Amino acid sequence: MTDNSAPLLAQILCSSVRSVARSPSPIDVAIVGSGPAGITSAIEIAKAGYSVVIFEAGPFLLSAHVGSMPFRSRDDLTPKLHEMVRYKTAWLDPSEVSDTKPPMLSNDAWSVVGGRSIFWGGCTPRFASWDFDDWPISAEDMAPYYRRAERLMHVSGNCETRPPFFQGATQDRVLAKLRGDGISASHARLGLDTQVPKNGHVPRGFDCAIDRLVRSGLLSKDVTRERITLVPNAPVDEVVAEERARGLVVSDPAIDRRYKISARHVVLAGGAVQSTRLALASGLDRLHPSVGNYIADHLFVQGLFKLKEPLDAPIYAFVDPTPERPFHVQVQGPFDETWYSPYHATVWLDCEQSGSYLLIYCFGVGEPAEDHKLVLRESSSDAPGELGNYYVLAERTEKELATLQEMEAFLPVLADSMGAECIRSQVNPAGAALHEIGGLRMAASPRDGAVDPSGHFHEIENLSVADAAAWPSQGSANSYLTIVAWSLCHADEVIKRLGRA
Repeated sequence: MTDNSAPLLAQILCSSVRSVARSPSPIDVAIVGSGPAGITSAIEIAKAGYSVVIFEAGPFLLSAHVGSMPFRSRDDLTPKLHEMVRYKTAWLDPSEVSDTKPPMLSNDAWSVVGGRSIFWGGCTPRFASWDFDDWPISAEDMAPYYRRAERLMHVSGNCETRPPFFQGATQDRVLAKLRGDGISASHARLGLDTQVPKNGHVPRGFDCAIDRLVRSGLLSKDVTRERITLVPNAPVDEVVAEERARGLVVSDPAIDRRYKISARHVVLAGGAVQSTRLALASGLDRLHPSVGNYIADHLFVQGLFKLKEPLDAPIYAFVDPTPERPFHVQVQGPFDETWYSPYHATVWLDCEQSGSYLLIYCFGVGEPAEDHKLVLRESSSDAPGELGNYYVLAERTEKELATLQEMEAFLPVLADSMGAECIRSQVNPAGAALHEIGGLRMAASPRDGAVDPSGHFHEIENLSVADAAAWPSQGSANSYLTIVAWSLCHADEVIKRLGRA
């Protein structure tokens, strides 16, 4: 079945819900979500010889990261791309909940093939070793998956053949000054290929899930072993599961019909919030009292520094977190005066050498408190299907408020070390960082969490979570690299279980 309203590339690469439902071939693994978690897992599982189908609620928009496109710096175009796939959500303090009026939709979310990986900002350090202290797996356990993730993502700045994107005398001078003042700082590690063109290798730009999937050669319009079938515009309404997962109920909005899709194994990979929402909508909170709770997001403070003396080249410095300082700072510039916008996550590609301002992003560790939870409601957002029928209830904890104060107080100290003045700062509301975790908490024991250390539900062995919904906590680093590494770990266990079944 061909959807003539779909982009031509989508017609070549993608399938419809109807064609998958009518396929005579069995589905080994059904994955909900086509972001970095879903696609990373899908590629590994298909390479192991299994048939995989990815269901994505959003449309096929781009085949690569917006920063790898020729219109990346077009302020008149990039916001329009976002608006095509963006919808509004709500993160609320308990005082903002009302029985008489719907919650104010103040935060952003995206529903699109590739997920946020087509828009993400690019900064991709690892979590620090102490960030895993309350995980049921250690930093040492994660190390080989980090190495695999950095290779497949072509992360820059972690080996000689992949040098930092920003380098040179100016960058070195800034880093040396910060270190001399006792502030640990390093080159920003980016999910951006900096290998030189040589022997058939052409740099691949920003890492992006859909780009990796298209390059893999595994896409097939038909369900078949060792291949991946991608189905956009296909919101999943329910996971069908009792003692075992049986499959999914998937909507086809084009013809207003729902299909029951059977699969040997089901993977939730829609992002922490959407994986949690789907679990609650499917009644999976019966499995453990933690389902839906312990949600967190990065604490996010942004600032603007004015330089006292101009720089002679652009910089992108990363101020490292410490066990005593649970936040990091990204310093980018120089620019003419500017400010954060989710539409311009790659603004640092367009530094202005004559500019006088540095853009500051400061991310801190959020606390996944038990009463930070997702609440289902009747949908009134502009999200497709049932994606918008929730709000996140998250009152800032005392620990979070103290960290935010530390973050704000640190910015003038950092500015002074850099020969600048902090002329503006802002604490952003809960959920604004878009680095959510939790909701399907993992633990070694079924008493303490919903899923095990590989992301599989303790009570349903063929249902698993590939994304940050499983994480019991987060580091200050952007979640992207750790999501990819965690997805590789998850996929290895899925493959083992399929082999035993």
